[in-house]
Amino acid sequence: MSDERVSVAEAAEILGVHPQRIHQRIRGGSLPASKVGKQWAVERNDLRRLERHSGPGRPLSAKSAWDLLSVALGDKAASELSPSARSRARSRLVNLHAQASSADLEDSAAQLVNAMRNRAGRALFIASVRDLPDLRADERVHLSGVSLPESGMSAGDAAEGYVSIEDLDALVDDHLLSPAPRSRANVILHVVPSEVQSPALDDVARSPLALAADLAEHDGIREKSAAMRSVADLHALLVAREADVIGPRRD
Repeated sequence: MSDERVSVAEAAEILGVHPQRIHQRIRGGSLPASKVGKQWAVERNDLRRLERHSGPGRPLSAKSAWDLLSVALGDKAASELSPSARSRARSRLVNLHAQASSADLEDSAAQLVNAMRNRAGRALFIASVRDLPDLRADERVHLSGVSLPESGMSAGDAAEGYVSIEDLDALVDDHLLSPAPRSRANVILHVVPSEVQSPALDDVARSPLALAADLAEHDGIREKSAAMRSVADLHALLVAREADVIGPRRD
């Protein structure tokens, strides 16, 4: 008996990746598919096999994701954590870098997105391009991702940032934001619950780990490549910090 089949969009949602990645796997032969009319369909059994062998793993809890962000920010932020939480976060950061170094770009980005997805909610809106400068200048929006100069994206036609959940409704009203699908959205707000807003949102938004997670959620190869470079830069920074703590070797 044939297994139930799902569309490319449904398969992408199940695996937590963009539909483009499903099409790439179909073209590459790693995911069997058949045509139903003009659309590709995937059997759930094949999808489950792929999920078991190459799935991105379970997302971190919001607390664990913010522990990683704290450690990525440096000793001052990390000092607020318990020794055990600091140790777990450092180990997870090492694992994130190892995954990014050993997988292809799409898989690396998917693993990062999945691991860090609970750091904040992701709200998508559309706004007039003329209103974007005012939105980016709003002190309630802590610029991140493509809106950070450090990203190298120079996305003047978009606005991305972290916001407190308490500020979201007022921001939407003040800037006339309308909910939009991913394909049309030019405003990306990472909405953070009040109970996990430590360290400060402005610091988190500018951290290399948040930058990497934000960019990895975009569809473009350029953004995903920049995300992986940010992960590599963070790993180099952590190695340098460890060397400073341990000190030079004495032969």
